[in-house]
Parts: sequence; structure tokens; C-alpha cells
Amino acid sequence: MKRIPMFEEMYDLQSAADATGREFWFNNVVFSYQWWLLVVVTIIPYIVWWKIVDRRRLFEITTYGLLVTLLSGLLDAIGVEADAWEYKYDLVPLLDVFIVYDIAVLPVSYMVIYQYFPKWQPFIIAHIILAFVFAFGAEPLLMWLDIYQMMQWKHIYSVPGYFFLAIFLRWVMGRLIKKNQSL
Repeated sequence: MKRIPMFEEMYDLQSAADATGREFWFNNVVFSYQWWLLVVVTIIPYIVWWKIVDRRRLFEITTYGLLVTLLSGLLDAIGVEADAWEYKYDLVPLLDVFIVYDIAVLPVSYMVIYQYFPKWQPFIIAHIILAFVFAFGAEPLLMWLDIYQMMQWKHIYSVPGYFFLAIFLRWVMGRLIKKNQSL
């Protein structure tokens, strides 16, 4: 096996950083008020969503939400890795992404709009509004709560990401549904 010193040094640094992150989480995050808030913000959207979801379209709507979860988590990981933003508080110490946003807030919000705005124009308008609410409402709130920290990022940069994520995945869902119907 070929020895690559720089890789081993990088691995050691990453391992030490991960251990420090877990120690920080256990000593400063878990059971803090921010952590409890994140627990609530993870659970409440799904309770509300379950009460209002159109059960006849459950598979379709849930598939859309899972695609949102997958892609938002990937984009979030890229942003953290690129040092564009960072999270001080999260539910679990195992991931660098903001799991609350990626598995609850974004998917549920997007699924509700997907369900209630089946035509393109209202869907687009709703997501433009939502993109601005997330970028200029939720993100500053998370900063004020000391959960989220921008490093090399500005709120306005988030607007196209929130918007195009929804549009792209709606287009993907349309293709999947059309392909399924043609079988």
C-alpha cells in the first residue's frame, strides 16, 4: 500500500477537528435552549404537515420532499465545506449540515407549497416569497439566536438557491410523473 504523507496529515487534522466538534457539542450544545428550540422546530412542521397533507398524493408529495431533503443537504454541505457559512448549534454532532433545516423546515415548507400550488405561476410566486422569507427572515433570526454564522456569504446569495431548488425539483417531479404515466 502506497503511503501518502499529506493525506495522513490531512486525515489526522480532520479527525482532531471532528473530535473537537463532538466535544464542543456535548459540552455546549446539547440541552441548551438553542438545542431545545431545534428539537421543536424539527418536530412541529411534520405534525402540522401530517394534518394537512393530501393523503391521495402522499407518495408524490413525500417524494418531492425527499428530493428537497437530499439536494438541500448536499448544497448545505458544499456551503459549509467551502467556508461560506457555519452552524454553532445542531441536533446531532455527526454532520456539518444544519439537519433541522435540511430534513424539516425546507422539505415541509416546499411540500406545502407543492401541494397547494399545482400550477406553475402560483408555485413560482409562492417560492419567490418563501425564498425572501428564508433569506431575510429565517437566516437573520438564526444568526440572532447564535445558531448560524455567515463566513463568506450574504443573505441575498441565498435567494436564488432557495428558489431554484424548488423550481428544479418541481421540474424533476413533472418528468418522473410523466415517465411513470407512460409506462
